[in-house]
Amino acid sequence: MFNKTRIEWCEFTYNPITGCRHKCEYCYARRQAQRFCGDIRLNKTSDQLQNAGNGLWILEEPFKNNQGKVIPIPVGFEPTLHRYRLPMPAQKKKPANIFVCSMADLFGEWAPDEWIKEVLTACAAAPWHNYLFLTKNPERYKRLMDVLPEEYGTGKLEFWWGTSATDRGWMNMASEIMEDAGSGAAKMFVSVEPLLDDLAPEINTDVFKWVIAGAQTGPGARQNKPKREWIQNIVDKCRRTNTPLFMKDSLLEIWEDPLIQQFPKALQLKEDIIPHCDGCEHHMTTPEGKRGERHVCKIGTAIHLRHIPGRYARTSPPWCPKRGGGDQ
Repeated sequence: MFNKTRIEWCEFTYNPITGCRHKCEYCYARRQAQRFCGDIRLNKTSDQLQNAGNGLWILEEPFKNNQGKVIPIPVGFEPTLHRYRLPMPAQKKKPANIFVCSMADLFGEWAPDEWIKEVLTACAAAPWHNYLFLTKNPERYKRLMDVLPEEYGTGKLEFWWGTSATDRGWMNMASEIMEDAGSGAAKMFVSVEPLLDDLAPEINTDVFKWVIAGAQTGPGARQNKPKREWIQNIVDKCRRTNTPLFMKDSLLEIWEDPLIQQFPKALQLKEDIIPHCDGCEHHMTTPEGKRGERHVCKIGTAIHLRHIPGRYARTSPPWCPKRGGGDQ
């Protein structure tokens, strides 16, 4: 499951593991799992599922029901390793910000070290992406040394370790844990979603290099609506400490002003704009018999016109000087 997502602070979600044992009342992932699980009791009788014990499951291939339909989460919200999904980041060639395990807590105490290591190794196999992890069990970050890929800490991997906090008590505790778990190579962020308290005083911006804030959505959202002053306090603190702040769309109705949606510099993806030959002053066409016209570039070579490949020359070729290419 490697999906384009409506989560505003990333481009894709990647779920090689699904399922969670936290009992959060506001959890959207649990509701999603209930929608796409099919008949759990029947699914568990299938030999497609490997029972790993302790309520854990493993899938080596996509699960299909009796009608041949793929069921993405066949055991609901019970922790499941979808091993066939591990190669997916490497199959995505365009760099992206990827939220890993949006439908799970990868670092829950129930998750075996072997599972975590397999996921992090799969991420390391595609180092051109940025990976964002989010857990309600930041204590597990202290025990990462045995599962981290060899490339971690060399500058080749962009891993961001995040935690969720919704009230002041938890925020204070999470800040202390994350500070203790951090190292010179660690990049930490915090997601205050849903925002259920005035958390600004407890956000340690020396530890957290990025703050994400959002309101509760789904059932109970109206009753747990954050106060505007809570949002303002977070904005003020982030401005004072020069900490990037990303406000989710769920705050728009409360905030009323344009949302602040900042990214840390390392997560600011640059869009490579490829110029089009059509309309370029160096582009020209020459007749070519029954085939119609031949597209050529007057600066393709120093002496001769150069053919532009591609139907109708929609985009410039790699050697185009306007996109940084050199003469070949």
